[in-house]
Amino acid sequence: MNKEEIQKKIYALNTDEDIEIFVNDRIKELEASSIEITVGQNYTDSFNEYISLKTHYKPADKLDEETECPDLVYDDVTPYIKLIKSIREGKWYSELSLFSDVFFVINNYLPTDNTGFGRYMAYLFHKDGKISIKSIREHGCAFCSEKAGLAHNMFKFLGVDSAVVSGGRNGGMHAYNFVFPNGYGNEPMVLYDPSFFVDFVKDNDAKSFGFFKAFKKEDFEKLLSGEPIKLDLSNTEKNYRNLYGFNGMLDGYSFVCDNPTYVYGLVNAKEYKYSFKK
Repeated sequence: MNKEEIQKKIYALNTDEDIEIFVNDRIKELEASSIEITVGQNYTDSFNEYISLKTHYKPADKLDEETECPDLVYDDVTPYIKLIKSIREGKWYSELSLFSDVFFVINNYLPTDNTGFGRYMAYLFHKDGKISIKSIREHGCAFCSEKAGLAHNMFKFLGVDSAVVSGGRNGGMHAYNFVFPNGYGNEPMVLYDPSFFVDFVKDNDAKSFGFFKAFKKEDFEKLLSGEPIKLDLSNTEKNYRNLYGFNGMLDGYSFVCDNPTYVYGLVNAKEYKYSFKK
């Protein structure tokens, strides 16, 4: 199914049972076309295919010199069900609105372990094989790699071309996504980061939305070449104001976000980390 067909089906679903059946059927479709491959940290800088049960997805470095990180398995349909319900509750359906739908579903589903100790112990406990995303959720220990992998699968689930990327942000190792609303290789190439958000703030009130930056092909290719790119999010602000501000929803609200620097690829990110600290 393409994304237009999927969108029509989503709005034709009438009951929770209908949603569950659709989710399971769509995942079966994605699983049927998947192949066995190892991806993730130390294996791929980016990966375009659905992260299936056959995929050996490595969201972290080796646990020690001899022990590989276990495979992270996305084996829970709950996030997809919640995503469909979120889409159906909204007034718009576009990649731009999906950036916030996906962000909130993922961050409600995957609590974060700020210290990293709980995450390390969760993977260490499963060091001989695989770990379910449900276990990461239960331990409340998700990092960027778990979130970027799930975001990637959500976009693929909806028929939207996507990539999960290993790279860096502001001098640290970081996983994020690229989304291609018009297909792989076509503008805009959209950097999407489910670990962060942007705010519109007025007095003590804040309205949060998904973090994204649309790239022209020239800048996208610069990033792929290893060049660190500091993001200018002024167009991100304009896009959100155009989508949500026509009814006065954002009147008087100021856009609040830093301008982070992203790097593509772990080797490039490690080189930039060294220069960033000098």
